[in-house]
Amino acid sequence: MQMWGYASLGLVALLAACGGKGSSANDTDDGCTTNCSPTGANGDDSGDGGDTVGAESDADDGATEGDPDDGSGDGTPSAAGIPCDVAEVLAANCWSCHAQTPQFGASMPLTTFDDFQVPAPSDATRPVHELVAQRVTSDAMPMSADGSLSEPDRATLVDWVAGGALESDAQCSDPDPDPDPDPGVGPDALPCEVTQTFTAHANGGADDPFDVPLVDNLYQCFTFSSPLETETHISAWAPIVDDARVLHHWILYKTSEPQVDGGVGPCNMPGDAAFIAGWAPGGENFLMPDGVGLEFGGPSDSYILQIHYNNTAGYNDAADNSGVAFCTTPPKQETAGVLWLGTEDISIPVDAVGHEETGVCPAQATELLPGPLNIIASFPHMHQLGRALKTEIYRGGPGGTMETLVDANPFSFDNQVMYPHDPPVVLNPGDELVTQCTFDNTYGVPVNFGEDTEDEMCFNFIMAYPIQALPPQARVCTF
Repeated sequence: MQMWGYASLGLVALLAACGGKGSSANDTDDGCTTNCSPTGANGDDSGDGGDTVGAESDADDGATEGDPDDGSGDGTPSAAGIPCDVAEVLAANCWSCHAQTPQFGASMPLTTFDDFQVPAPSDATRPVHELVAQRVTSDAMPMSADGSLSEPDRATLVDWVAGGALESDAQCSDPDPDPDPDPGVGPDALPCEVTQTFTAHANGGADDPFDVPLVDNLYQCFTFSSPLETETHISAWAPIVDDARVLHHWILYKTSEPQVDGGVGPCNMPGDAAFIAGWAPGGENFLMPDGVGLEFGGPSDSYILQIHYNNTAGYNDAADNSGVAFCTTPPKQETAGVLWLGTEDISIPVDAVGHEETGVCPAQATELLPGPLNIIASFPHMHQLGRALKTEIYRGGPGGTMETLVDANPFSFDNQVMYPHDPPVVLNPGDELVTQCTFDNTYGVPVNFGEDTEDEMCFNFIMAYPIQALPPQARVCTF
């Protein structure tokens, strides 16, 4: 437990993920479950990833409303033999990852009737459709854990499988299983000139991509010496997504410990590694508020790009240049950085449901602040057992007026999104912050704090300014 103390940001190996490969035997080895590209990633504190469609489909005739069995649609069988109502549910919830070419570590497509009939990667004795039905009703490894799959949509999938997962010849509109990427995301969509990039590369820092091996859950680190001549701020950044088939997520860290320029290897995170930026499927470009720059560093700093790859599907030609592009600027009036809230004191009993762990940043700690902090974003983070995370501010300390900073309920390990605060939420000296995490333990064994996917975390990373109000060793308040 710490009070405005310091802890290694290397613990945040899974800050944002599109669902790691789970520990359940029922896992379809997909590395990316439902609704991996949430529509609720723009600061919608509901955290529900957006509404699904198809809930009012006609489950009896296999055709959607407006596409009856009389062939009044466009004449194309829906998704190559999948009933139209089932295809609508899949399009809304699954195809951002389980596309014709699977994306973000997913092991298989789910776009045609035949895709559901082949043996499942995790259990060759059963067809994929049986495991899909099991996953969407599972308490141990639900699909999706965040509840974004509505009950009508869930029933549509389960009813189809229970009826034999029969092929449909219904004539109806065919949803696009492989949509174009959002044109508003990426370096070309930034309203500023990109001045710095950090990308995966072959050893030696060449422009050649990194060859992703045939392994699951590979954490690979790419190191860089500082490209900066003076102290610099970040005004905006954008993800660079190259081989989306195997890219799971990335995080860029800053460290004062010298790193090999162009190095590639296992991730041995220095003790002072500081989070700069991160991305997972569904992540978008980020623009700093006017007059505020994100701390970037200077000529004495080095950088580590940690990328999580998942080549479950077994691509022999996987090669990646993913990373991040920055617009930089001379130091602005205000400097923002990332602080930690939450707790490492986690002990979840076997079979616990609704188990709560709480971390407090007490009034005694915030009283030491020289002035107010302006919170401009929250990044809630838990692992697979996490069901909800909430941070509340008690003005003036315990018993004071309560204000909710963020309420990620339901929380999804598959879709860990950022919640911007516009206008910023002001934290005054003497305020108390309480972060509460709720877990359901479905593993059959006690679960404690740890870095592995099967361990748990309870953190809310907040971006705030002026970060200079706190020294570098005082960025954690997890008491």
